[in-house]
Amino acid sequence: MTSFGMPTLMMVSHGNSGNGGDPAAALADAVRDHWAGPVRHGYMRSTPSVPDQLAKLKRDHEADELIVFPLFFSEGYLVFEELPRNLRDAGLDRAVILPPAINLPGFTAMVARHVQAALSRRGWDGSETSVFLVPHGLKTLTEPLPETVRFARELGGFCAGSEICIGNIEGDPSLRDWRTIGSRKHALIVPMLAGGGMHACTDLPEMIAAQPGETIEMLAPIGEWAELPDLILAEAARFVRHRPDRSKGLHRPIAKSRIENGAGLI
Repeated sequence: MTSFGMPTLMMVSHGNSGNGGDPAAALADAVRDHWAGPVRHGYMRSTPSVPDQLAKLKRDHEADELIVFPLFFSEGYLVFEELPRNLRDAGLDRAVILPPAINLPGFTAMVARHVQAALSRRGWDGSETSVFLVPHGLKTLTEPLPETVRFARELGGFCAGSEICIGNIEGDPSLRDWRTIGSRKHALIVPMLAGGGMHACTDLPEMIAAQPGETIEMLAPIGEWAELPDLILAEAARFVRHRPDRSKGLHRPIAKSRIENGAGLI
């Protein structure tokens, strides 16, 4: 048990770009003052690495109770195979892995609110707008990942009238083909990315290659949205709320409506 008397909450992401993108650290900073225990972070493909951070947690006696949040927008190998293996290898078999971001309760509703706010801000009618979900994807993809298709279908239920499209950064369907994928007058881009690194700042604008007269709006990467920490905190709190001595003061809500600007033991 940590000296805080609460589990450690650890944010895990794919990597940092070294170009201003440090998404797991930024998310940990956003959450830290709102969680009553230690908050740490690590990366699957960058530093500080997840294995190194887990070893440090053990040395610092912060790993007795551990909740891990994967800042991912897919259900792939890293989330469901490599991350659990990292925890087992560290002797942390009892750690809880929260659902990846795309599967958090309230995630679809949060995205829908941002879409609707953007349409209202621009004065666009939903029936004239193609909403592009832009996950990282994989170079080997020839069609969207099933979880992205499922999410697009769910989002369509919240955004009646809008055309929900998918354009990957890597693999097909590619965002480069957005003009043929979408059929509406306006394009709203929703980057399903952890942060504002190279993909968000360089790759997306290059792939979109906006031309004069095209009406395009690009939202901030979802990993940077102000409401996301509250979804994470609420889900993490479910795993300690059943204990009488921890049922109050687990976390303080961060955001309510600042739109304008699969969990379990391994």
